[in-house]
Amino acid sequence: MRMVMFRVGVMFCALTAGLLAAGDGHAAGSKDPNWPCVQRKVPEITAGVVWSGPEIQDGDISWKQAPAIAGMVKRLAQRRLVLDDARTLIDEFASGLDADKSQKLTSLFTGLLQTINRERREIMVGIERYAKKQHALAEKINKVRHDFNAVLAKAELSAEDEKRRDALEEQLSWDTRIFDERQQSLIYVCESPVLLEQRLFALGRQILKHVE
Repeated sequence: MRMVMFRVGVMFCALTAGLLAAGDGHAAGSKDPNWPCVQRKVPEITAGVVWSGPEIQDGDISWKQAPAIAGMVKRLAQRRLVLDDARTLIDEFASGLDADKSQKLTSLFTGLLQTINRERREIMVGIERYAKKQHALAEKINKVRHDFNAVLAKAELSAEDEKRRDALEEQLSWDTRIFDERQQSLIYVCESPVLLEQRLFALGRQILKHVE
């Protein structure tokens, strides 16, 4: 019986640690209760944060009507494209421009800003959806733990009680392991919006080198 209690205590401590980590994320990151990340919630990257070149017009989608620019935006926005290769592509693209070079490069950055912002929004919606599932699982674990403790509190356990105790303990172990694994995954997923902002900044700096 003591061993059972010990195992449940360990599982509950792991769950509590995960919930505290999520709570810290709420406090440090955002007042939004659905935002679980330590990183501050920034719904959208504004041009002024990552770009010091010509003014970017909000809602300007003229870059989509320029096949060469739209194609370059699509290639550069791909996260699997390493930054060194992306910088080389930007240099090659800029070297092939003549008339309206600055305008075309600004249009290129405008497309990247809009494309990466859209991807960030999708990721952030996914993070919040993921966090809601974690909260639901935590509530389920707490309920199972309550039922488990109720069985242990009995002075004597019948054969049926012992069967229920074992089933609840197994459920606690399984659900807690899933919770902890998901919590670890969430830590890495939370970095994605920041990494995208850093990528956009790096691409913008490379583009600016060719803006006249």
